[in-house]
Amino acid sequence: MQLDQNDKALINFDPGGQHNELIIELPADKASVTVKSPQGDKQFDVPGEGLFVINLKTDTIVGGVVNYGSTGIPSSISKEQLDHIIDSTQKLLLGQNTSDEKKTFHILPMSSKKLSANSNENVIGPHSSIPGKVEVDDKGNAPVYYKFDTNSQKRVQLKNMLEIMTK
Repeated sequence: MQLDQNDKALINFDPGGQHNELIIELPADKASVTVKSPQGDKQFDVPGEGLFVINLKTDTIVGGVVNYGSTGIPSSISKEQLDHIIDSTQKLLLGQNTSDEKKTFHILPMSSKKLSANSNENVIGPHSSIPGKVEVDDKGNAPVYYKFDTNSQKRVQLKNMLEIMTK
């Protein structure tokens, strides 16, 4: 996957088995991105300023905003908390209980989605880890991250959670 050097809204894409990510900043006069591939050209609307994800995978990607909270990562969770996480994950895999307001997303293959009006936020794609530590800005605000996984990855995570429940 490469950004065309002459047209910052054109991506040359040769699908394969490896995971690729590309971050682009569109010129103000562009409201779409074109992806050229051996299967043909596809245009994705990206209207207005903000942070968008274009899913070129053959699998749906799911995820949402990472809540770092003020207490850090808990060392353990209750059965009720695990039940809630399992239920939420099952719904996310089905595209249920997602919304822009909750900042949870179910992005189908070959589609785009606006995550935020703020283009300074961050996306962590499939096969990448959430930073364990982040630095706050001068106002004490943590950076905003959105974490995405493929449906296949989430199914494995769900299977692992269900196995924990039966122990």
